[in-house]
Amino acid sequence: MKSARHLGVAAAAVAGLATALPSPAQMQPRTVPGAPAWYFGGGAGVSWPQFTGSDWNNVANGLNGAGFGPGLSQSTTNDSTAVAWKVFGGYRVMPYLGFEVGYTNFGRFDYNYSFSQAGVQTGTANMSWKGYSINAVAVPRLPINQGLFVQGKIGAAFTSVDNNISVNLPTLTQQTSQGKSKTNLLAGAGIGYDFPNGLGLLLEYEWYGKVGDQFTYSSTDGVQGTGQAQMQVITVNGLIRF
Repeated sequence: MKSARHLGVAAAAVAGLATALPSPAQMQPRTVPGAPAWYFGGGAGVSWPQFTGSDWNNVANGLNGAGFGPGLSQSTTNDSTAVAWKVFGGYRVMPYLGFEVGYTNFGRFDYNYSFSQAGVQTGTANMSWKGYSINAVAVPRLPINQGLFVQGKIGAAFTSVDNNISVNLPTLTQQTSQGKSKTNLLAGAGIGYDFPNGLGLLLEYEWYGKVGDQFTYSSTDGVQGTGQAQMQVITVNGLIRF
């Protein structure tokens, strides 16, 4: 249900852009690669967050410092990549510039901790981290030859992250969901090809900046915050021009 709401927001943003720009009847035929055109697209690929090490690698130390130890050590297993997907739409106002809105789902990353004290397991923690972004960007383009082009991307990304946290220690039992939303700079680059029939392909890299927030530890509330990461995404996308 939450993903459906996110897609609805992105669709509404695309609709708002559509009402503000010229009608399709005023544009060149879609069979002309690189010509001004409405376009929609979507694709999938890989996301990989560079998690802040002081967050994710030192949970035992944080719990110790908050009084839930002392002397906890940890072993960790975690996901380093996930499947990401996105949808987007926009308008190329000229062969060299477009404007675009879109929705990107970063996927899900699981962290699992086993805590020990003097070599004996004393507890566990499990975290399920996921996020998304709604974007509004300018897309400078450089047509090369016969439909081939390279492009950049610069704009704003509204990001939202949720982390479901479960901690089980003799001195702490915690089941909570932590969330953090923020607006970041979005930058990217890609290479694509416009086919004469109005379809196209795009390979794209995007950087979403730091998403989420750092962990804090409380003697009464345990682990607080979502955990922070620098988010990067590479996707292969299909395009259709109108």
